[in-house]
Amino acid sequence: MGIACQTIEDELKAVYKTLPVPFPIVWVESGLHNYPSQLKGRIQEEIDKISGAENILLLFGYCGNSIEGLVSAQARLVVPKVEDCISLLLGGNKNRLALSAETPAFYLTDGWLRYEKNIYWEYEKCLEKYGEDRALRIFRAMFAHYSNLNFIDTGTYNLEFVMNRTAEFATKLNLKQGIVPGTLKLITKAFLEEWDEDFLIVPPGVPIHLNYGVVSPTSQGQKK
Repeated sequence: MGIACQTIEDELKAVYKTLPVPFPIVWVESGLHNYPSQLKGRIQEEIDKISGAENILLLFGYCGNSIEGLVSAQARLVVPKVEDCISLLLGGNKNRLALSAETPAFYLTDGWLRYEKNIYWEYEKCLEKYGEDRALRIFRAMFAHYSNLNFIDTGTYNLEFVMNRTAEFATKLNLKQGIVPGTLKLITKAFLEEWDEDFLIVPPGVPIHLNYGVVSPTSQGQKK
């Protein structure tokens, strides 16, 4: 059984359709990432509905510690050790840090642009509310530390189409649009139960506790 973020639906479905034995996936709304406590509550609600499963895949990143404290009474919880879905699609936190050190970039995919309350949606709402001059001042300040608007090429969507959509937005914010290679490696490992050091595995009845990317050692839990 899996619970997954709607933002990475394209990438998950690309791997999912290759599985020899598919299993159910519940999709959680992407807009909840703006509200970590609500996202946590929504994931816990879905966990509590599941019965008869030995393992529950949580296909999210840590996402503002929104998975902190989640617990399943009957199943193990399995979570990729990534800060967010960007790191998941770039192959892990180390790859993300290396890319960021080379080029300060804000990352996007088609999935991030498709659903409500994404950065482009926020810009359009800001335009409506304040007008172009003030909206640009606000967003240029927000993006002051970035040089690029980089799209992660996961091979699951039309790069040219989405980059054309954001070209004017990038120009107005003085950002260069770029493409970086993505990977479905961690998603594939998650689905195939290749749960190595890249994953947290939390026993039934034990809440998830994050401590620099590991489950905190407790008398109840396990250290990964």
